[in-house]
Order: sequence, then structure tokens, then C-alpha cells
Amino acid sequence: MELLSIQNLSKVYKVPAGFLKKRDFYALKDVSLSIKKGDFLAIVGESGSGKSTLGKIILRLEKPTRGKVLFKGKDIFSMGKEYTKKVSAVFQDPRSSLNPRMKVKEILEEPLIVHKIKKRKEKVLEALKKVHLTEEILEKRPLQLSGGQAQRVAIARALILEPELIVADEPTASLDVSVQEEILNLFKELNSKHISFFFITHDIRVVEKVASKVGVIYAGILMELGKKEEVLKNPLHPYTKFLLENVPVRHPKERKPLKYLQEEEVSVPEEGCPFYPRCPEAVEVCKKFIRRSEVNGRFLACNLY
Repeated sequence: MELLSIQNLSKVYKVPAGFLKKRDFYALKDVSLSIKKGDFLAIVGESGSGKSTLGKIILRLEKPTRGKVLFKGKDIFSMGKEYTKKVSAVFQDPRSSLNPRMKVKEILEEPLIVHKIKKRKEKVLEALKKVHLTEEILEKRPLQLSGGQAQRVAIARALILEPELIVADEPTASLDVSVQEEILNLFKELNSKHISFFFITHDIRVVEKVASKVGVIYAGILMELGKKEEVLKNPLHPYTKFLLENVPVRHPKERKPLKYLQEEEVSVPEEGCPFYPRCPEAVEVCKKFIRRSEVNGRFLACNLY
């Protein structure tokens, strides 16, 4: 059985469209995917692509407009506290996600108290061990920690209830490069112990290091989904190719001119493929229709296949 199943998920917001008028804005549109035990699924896309909205829905911080999210066959919005035990989160900025007034010990104990779990000291020490922190850190407060230590505490808190799935939203984006590497290695280590990950990022380089599966999202639509090696080495969707050809660089001298980008802003069509205005391989039908298909085990939302 799939651990998590997302079925035809859409999230629509009402946004201003002139005087006293509103229009539908699709943050997500008909997204379907699944996560099995042990998967490390990375969702990659530009800012505003809908990837964080998808993460929020999985964490029940938002409700979908249409579609379902099932955890082991059960609708997550019909589940109680047992869901928060099985699915936890790690966010981008550890310091803003940790209460500055609380000691690390209190931060780690809080979920255990909420769920009325005994042997709290044992559980706290076990969680610290998993993230390679020592007992001395328990009496410190978040502002006394380095960025890497704070993120390890946040990860320890995510692990404290022994979840089966962790939703990680840009968890290394605010960290120094050397610390990023350490945290990514920690995620890989945890994944090797059969914890599944739904990993949200804008950085293809991060995906290469940790993921087993990759989903590429643009303007709320899942464009391509498959095994990491296949998607990154042989991208099929024009948008995936665009992302790979425009990977962020560490030094300005390495930067190449962005491909496919037009000088003027273009409006995203209400129907069809949202990448149509930027796509060098677009055909006329892309304006009105987007075909979803499977090609050699890989999901694609593209009329070229």
C-alpha cells in the first residue's frame, strides 16, 4: 500500500480582478502523485510554482479545493492526532520555527506532552542521538545555537514522535553551504532508516544529492515525475529541460543567459499548458489542452508525448 496518495488535487484562491470582481487563481491544478515507504521524493520548481502549497496541504495547514490526500488509504482530514504522529515537518528557517523562549529540552518534550507519551527523557535523548547532538544542548535556547545546530534541533523535534513521513520545505535554503551539506547527509541517513521524505526545493543541485524520485512543478501543474536518474539525466518535459539548463551558479562568472525567457511578461493561459508562452517546443494545441500520460514509467503533462 502507498504511504501517501495525492489524487487530482486542486487548490483555488479567489483573487482581485478589477472593481468588486474576483477570479479563480489555481495554486495547484489536478496534481496526483504517491509516496511509498522509503521514498525520498523531491518536488522542484520556481518560486510561486505551488510546491509549498502542496506541502501545506499534506501537513493539513491548508485544505484542498478539490481532490484527496490519503495516508495509508485514509483521508488525512478525517484523521485525528494519529496523523500528526505519523507525518511531521521541517521548515526553511529553524530559528523562526523554534520558540525563542523555550529551552531545547522543552521544545523537544512539547510534542510528547501533547500526545501524552511517557519516558520523555529517553525519547529526547534518542532524538538528539539521531541528529548527532549531545545532551549539553538541552539547556540552551534557539538564539544560542548556530544555524546548523538549530536545524538539527528542528529535525530532532520532527523525529520525536517517530514519524513515517517528513515534509521538508526548503530546509537548507537559509544555511551556509558547508552546513547544507551536513544537513543533506543527515536526511540521507534518516531516509536509509526507512523514513520517507517529501522534500520541497527550488535547487536542482540539492535534488541530485538526496532524492530517489523527482517531481517538477510549474504554475500549479505537475509537469514531470519519475526516478531521479531518469529525470535529471534525460529530461523529457521542456520545462524540466529549462530548469536543468538554468541551474543556479555559485559565482556570477559561471552564469549563462537564461533560455526560453521572454523580455516582456506573458500571461499564463487559463486553459492548456501554463508553460506554453515560454516553451520553444509548444504546438497550437498546448493553448487549450494538456495531455497527462505515462512514458516508460515516468509521468508527463505534455502534448509532445
